[in-house]
Amino acid sequence: MHSFAINSAAPLLLALVFLAGSPSRGGDVHPDVKAGTDLLQTGDGLADEGKPNDAQLRYKEAFEKILPRLRRIPFKHEVKRDVTKRDKLQDMLLKEFEEDMTPAEFEANEKALKAFGMLPVEMDLKKLLVDVYSEEIAAYYDPKTKTMFMIEEPEAKKNEPPTFFERFLGKTGGFDKDENKTVIAHEMTHALSDQHFDLDALHQLSKKNDDHSLAVSALIEGEATLAMMAAGMDDWEGDQIIKTPAENLGRGLSLMAPFLTSLGGGKSLKGAPPIIAESMLFPYLRGMVFCAKLANDDGWKGVDDAYRNPPLSTEQILHPEKYRAKPDVPTLIDLGVLDPGQGWKEVGRNVLGEMQTAVLLRRNGGAAAAAGWDGDRYAAFEGPDGRLGLVWMTTWDGESDAKEFAQGMIRYQTDRMGDKKFQPVEIPDSLWRCVDDVCRIVERRGTDVAVVEGFPGSTAGLLLEAAFKSERSEMKPVPGPNQD
Repeated sequence: MHSFAINSAAPLLLALVFLAGSPSRGGDVHPDVKAGTDLLQTGDGLADEGKPNDAQLRYKEAFEKILPRLRRIPFKHEVKRDVTKRDKLQDMLLKEFEEDMTPAEFEANEKALKAFGMLPVEMDLKKLLVDVYSEEIAAYYDPKTKTMFMIEEPEAKKNEPPTFFERFLGKTGGFDKDENKTVIAHEMTHALSDQHFDLDALHQLSKKNDDHSLAVSALIEGEATLAMMAAGMDDWEGDQIIKTPAENLGRGLSLMAPFLTSLGGGKSLKGAPPIIAESMLFPYLRGMVFCAKLANDDGWKGVDDAYRNPPLSTEQILHPEKYRAKPDVPTLIDLGVLDPGQGWKEVGRNVLGEMQTAVLLRRNGGAAAAAGWDGDRYAAFEGPDGRLGLVWMTTWDGESDAKEFAQGMIRYQTDRMGDKKFQPVEIPDSLWRCVDDVCRIVERRGTDVAVVEGFPGSTAGLLLEAAFKSERSEMKPVPGPNQD
């Protein structure tokens, strides 16, 4: 999918702007910044006259002048602009899904999430995603067509009164000038970066590894969110936001994030399973903290360098020190040939990663159980009567990390089985639980933990041994495309 600015992130990010503080004033204002802020004021005036489309155009022109000073890199050419009506978004999103993923790839992703228990088996994932995004997208920049699209609301929506939380943050209904300027700053940052670092090509580098792809998205969305916050602070030179300690932003984020979807999200996002909501917001929020850390260390150049050497995993986003100070490169796992027997077919393989593992085990250890992740690979299968099976091989930084994950995974399986009698008093290194010849296995051997679910006992044992024989290699850094 392309990079989108989503409505539900705005309340939390506005609050983080408040926490970051206001920049000190003084000194001469650069002519480009003065021209840009004048255009912002002109846009405000047009908005007050009831001309929102004209206002958005002025805002877009304003940030074409402001962002090169803020981000320290120039626009190479003007950014094309277009408008999409919100009631046309669903058709656009369906087209995007078809362009980005084949039906088989989408099916594999959906069935894998269901095999893990992160989606209800009856849920239509594509419909859910289309519903969520069509509610949440405030604007989007398309790196394929090099065009920024603004979303035009229907008249009824324009006149809809704000929610309690929106009123708390100062929103009064109708065309929100501050929100539109914030969104346009975010999307124009994508346009600026695309002209230097080729965002579409960057996404293609990580397409076969979901965890890597989420890390790349965190870099892209985190940078745009940081620039957007600078604009929200009137930090037009971008020299104050890079001094705001990433640790402070992270602490503020941890305090407020639990309330984000309940207070700021649309109906579909509020009802979405945690894996959907949290995967949507992760690139913006944790990516912002990651980019702030890079900027704390090396200014905006640190972010530019990350585009040339992109992060390899969500582990590196969650723990920025593992990206550069003490690099922790993921282990790649090759499961080889897995044969579950007649009536079963493999639907896909991928990497879950630390972030999604933490979501999986959110009630059974969560972030602590996922910490120490070093690599994983899963294969999802579909068998007789639509039954789903899973082979998941994981490896960890140390035996204590592996043991903590295994314990969390066993408790998670117990919850899914729905009968507390299956919860062992003491959790062993190898635990088999089979009901009606459908087995759930978690086994730890040193720093490796294998999970096998959904198969008969005889088959499950063979798949378990095959998983432990999987080949390992160190993930090689993938240089990002550089158009400079």
